[in-house]
Amino acid sequence: MMNKRVLMRATTILLATGILFTGFVYLFFPTKPVDDAIGRLLEPQGLKIAPAVHKSILPGLAWDDLLLSSPQGGLVHCDRLTVRPLLLRLLTGQATISTAADIGVGHLNFDYSLNGKDALELSSDGINLSEIPFFKNVLGAKAAGLIWCQGKLLRDKGGLSGDLKLEVRQLEFSGVKLGAFPLPDAGGLKTQGMIRVVNSRARLESFTLEGDGIYMRLSGDIPTGANAGVLPLNMILEIMPKPEFLEKQKLVFMLLAKFMASPGVYKVPIRGTLLKPEIL
Repeated sequence: MMNKRVLMRATTILLATGILFTGFVYLFFPTKPVDDAIGRLLEPQGLKIAPAVHKSILPGLAWDDLLLSSPQGGLVHCDRLTVRPLLLRLLTGQATISTAADIGVGHLNFDYSLNGKDALELSSDGINLSEIPFFKNVLGAKAAGLIWCQGKLLRDKGGLSGDLKLEVRQLEFSGVKLGAFPLPDAGGLKTQGMIRVVNSRARLESFTLEGDGIYMRLSGDIPTGANAGVLPLNMILEIMPKPEFLEKQKLVFMLLAKFMASPGVYKVPIRGTLLKPEIL
């Protein structure tokens, strides 16, 4: 009985000490060094983030009306973005950072652990592509559709491994242009795909888009890491239009004729970078 009481008292003291220490650091640590560090990380890619970060009510950091932008214009806008440590997990020896973003009526949540087997857990729902300025400012496109994503990554000796399932409901887009080449306009698309991560390398296994008169499949390696925005892309977009769809947009398919692999099948290589994708 005595040992149990001593253990409970020690646990209480440890928890109280951790909370007091975190609170002390939180109150007196300035946010400017955080802004400066983020700026140094983004600058080599030509990116910047605004406005400045501020402290949230719970121990953590927050941005209101955040905009990540490049020289081309805005890329990602969040009504609110918060980053905070999960204090209770520290008692089990796991350091986890929780991130939550509100984008329109949708949300994105992911927890990243700095140590331990469970590395990352992600979920997203209800984010509309129309709320993401990347499509207009980088692709010159009008896009809509609700993003759903869910997945988990584990950590082992080789790095991170796992799967992320991806779906865009009611997808439609028009005016997409990658370099000198346009893509066909499409709407009412059913989509599903999976990103597979092996040894910290990510690959879009197959993202299928199926609609009235057309079937498309996008696959390839996905750049990761701090410089992902400027690393080279290596992806393939397969386009398989039915004759009536091809006839409606024959000018687009005339421009894509050099990529015809067989009658009715176009294999379009997507190169460049995430911030400047091109068809070459």
